Amino acid sequence: MAGPQNTTTSTAVPRGAPTSRRRPVKTGDEEAGLRLRLGEFTNVQALSVAEVNLMLSQLEARGENNQFRNTDIYLKTREYCKTFARFKDASIVTQVNQISTELTQRALGITEFERAQLASLCCDSADEARTLIPSLEGKISDDQLQAVLDDMSKLRDFS
Repeated sequence: MAGPQNTTTSTAVPRGAPTSRRRPVKTGDEEAGLRLRLGEFTNVQALSVAEVNLMLSQLEARGENNQFRNTDIYLKTREYCKTFARFKDASIVTQVNQISTELTQRALGITEFERAQLASLCCDSADEARTLIPSLEGKISDDQLQAVLDDMSKLRDFS
């Protein structure tokens, strides 16, 4: 047989060889459904998008955070916060924080996570808030929740 010989070598990845980094094993400990299971983030302070936006703005104004400003994650986070923060003025963010923090101080069982979600999502109705934050169910009456949402809505920045 005088034809050309097949001399190509296989470049396929051997079976069982990793093709990417390993993903951490899911603990199943984190869920923001009807029951909050936040794992290591249980009982820690949570920030609303507006609070993060304000914090990043203040760091920039002071000239801090320089080593991170050009990283992809920082730039994407900054852009996200600028886009989705519904409260942009520092005094308004403080007022919204006071309104939402009052919820965690009442004996209702509302967590920091739920407080931050209410401030970030700016729901129009108690029903919408319960749909987006199911763990609120049974913690606060519709009337109480609607009053808080109305107070926050009055401060909302639509720019």
